Amino acid sequence: DADLAKKNNCIACHQVETKVVGPALKDIAAKYADKDDAATYLAGKIKGGSSGVWGQIPMPPVNVSDADAKALADWILTLK
Repeated sequence: DADLAKKNNCIACHQVETKVVGPALKDIAAKYADKDDAATYLAGKIKGGSSGVWGQIPMPPVNVSDADAKALADWILTLK
């Protein structure tokens, strides 16, 4: 949820509506809206980091629990 995103400093690089360092959260939601395991996939990207999917700037791993990563992913997917 938004509070969890603020707590884990996600908003330093991601805003809901606009690209900052990383893609807008609504753009992430749109890209993975039809993916069956989208929440699990995104939770893995949150915890493990990512590079090359949205451009040259890598996303570092975020030190969150599995439950928090899943909650963040579930919330992101609601932002359509």
